[in-house]
Amino acid sequence: MSDNHVNPWKEISFGAIAGMCGKIVEFPFDTIKVRLQSSSQFSQLSALNTIKYTYQREGLLRGFYQGLNAPLLGACLESAVLFYSYNLSTATFIDLYKANLGINYTQETLPLWSKCFSGGVAGFMASFVLTPIELVKCKLQVTNLTTTKSLSSPNLYSTIIKQVIKQDGFGGLWHGLSSTLIREVGGTAVWFGTYEYTNDLFRRASPTNELNDINFLISGALAGVVFNLSAFPADTIKSNVQTFDVLHKDHAGSGFMQMGKLLLSRPGGIKNLYKGLNITLLKAIPANALIFYIYEVLKRTF
Repeated sequence: MSDNHVNPWKEISFGAIAGMCGKIVEFPFDTIKVRLQSSSQFSQLSALNTIKYTYQREGLLRGFYQGLNAPLLGACLESAVLFYSYNLSTATFIDLYKANLGINYTQETLPLWSKCFSGGVAGFMASFVLTPIELVKCKLQVTNLTTTKSLSSPNLYSTIIKQVIKQDGFGGLWHGLSSTLIREVGGTAVWFGTYEYTNDLFRRASPTNELNDINFLISGALAGVVFNLSAFPADTIKSNVQTFDVLHKDHAGSGFMQMGKLLLSRPGGIKNLYKGLNITLLKAIPANALIFYIYEVLKRTF
């Protein structure tokens, strides 16, 4: 990610392709994570036992890929917005440094805080696209626990969307936006910051000052791990906010602060904010390595 000129069509296309590939890899893990975070049915089970239970009761497709279409679209849009916004923001920083201080930075040489700030901007922008799609995704990932409706039902997505709009109006599709903003702004700042910082270390260690495919994979994997470690409590609260009405038939206590207090008040205390962390870190390694690798390869090739 080194060219100061930002081509929106390339950034959007490359980001979309990378995001979809990463989502296909991570989605089964994400389903288990959401269930561990949101359902008391799995509160005493390990991730491995939850996987076994899900497979035995619901099978592979219905159990692990329920609701994939919505987040696949979401990953496409989210990653497109993330990479475009990030590169546009860093390019703006480069122009500002040059115009006001006479410093000729490139994206590689920009101060780390500028890259983190740009990541936060990207996360802010992506949150508005991501929230309604994640709302549908999370509801579908736990709906098997309360219904016997088949995954093949053609009306499943439209039914969820109609129910949300009927109950809360069109704005209800952005239920959980504050939680998503908290997770994405801080988490994406760390995500891009970690990726760029690790790449900088690899670049300094290289005799040619160039990065190779292994560097991109390692930096992407590490960025995913650090993102999830930093943003996981906010993600847990978000998952509970967006599934509370499905599992409890009630919107009470489904605000960000209310839900945080509710989770902390339950047996286990702060541990409740970290349910599903292990499986999340497991999925983060291949998914994020793949996202950054595919993005970099596409940008290098085209």
